[in-house]
Amino acid sequence: MSGLSYEEFCKAHGVLPLNDIKTACRIASVGRTKFYELVEQHVFELIPNGRRRNVSGQNLYRYYQNLLAATRSGRAA
Repeated sequence: MSGLSYEEFCKAHGVLPLNDIKTACRIASVGRTKFYELVEQHVFELIPNGRRRNVSGQNLYRYYQNLLAATRSGRAA
């Protein structure tokens, strides 16, 4: 199974250049608690946007690529 290109990933998941936390959780298939644990582990970087915090589409794509790599190598994500 080959991974999606960034453009295909964005189109398939409705990823924008900047995504709110709720959308990022949906795309990453994690709950808010796990999401913030991943932020603490520097997996996701929050980008300030006024009073809100966003996650870049590139950051979500890197997470997707890392999950694919872990799956291919037999490691649990």
